[in-house]
Amino acid sequence: MAASAFELPYDKRDNKRSRLLLTAQMETDQGMVEVHLLNISHSGAKLDAEVPPQRGERVTLIHDDLRVSGTIAWVEDHRFGMAFDASIDQHFLVARGQQHLSG
Repeated sequence: MAASAFELPYDKRDNKRSRLLLTAQMETDQGMVEVHLLNISHSGAKLDAEVPPQRGERVTLIHDDLRVSGTIAWVEDHRFGMAFDASIDQHFLVARGQQHLSG
């Protein structure tokens, strides 16, 4: 059976991502840059930055007392994906994002 034009492509990731919009900092080879967290899971995140890091670059994502290291998995325009070195509890950031949106 052919896929409908309205169906979403199958997501091969083994974890669910939570949407959010939070501002954070990222330590990169170019120094500290401001990033926006667009979605997150226990193993990675989708982010946005004016000048994104390079694919394969080692970075550290920083938000309040959270510091998580990882590698840039992909880059497309200003958006990019980060694979975390170790699993995190993303629910802390999701709750923070919901508080931010509710004012």
